[in-house]
Amino acid sequence: MYKYCLECGWQVSTSDDLTEREASKMAIEHFVETGHAVESLRLPPPVVLEEYRRR
Repeated sequence: MYKYCLECGWQVSTSDDLTEREASKMAIEHFVETGHAVESLRLPPPVVLEEYRRR
């Protein structure tokens, strides 16, 4: 899961060794602190990323 702010450069991702729950909590905290809108994108599973890198 990749979460990013639509109004500033804030971002967080589960590829940073965070769980989806931790990333979501951080996104909510960012919204509460700043009032900025946060968007989410699902990342491909790690297996798909690994296959892509092998090419």
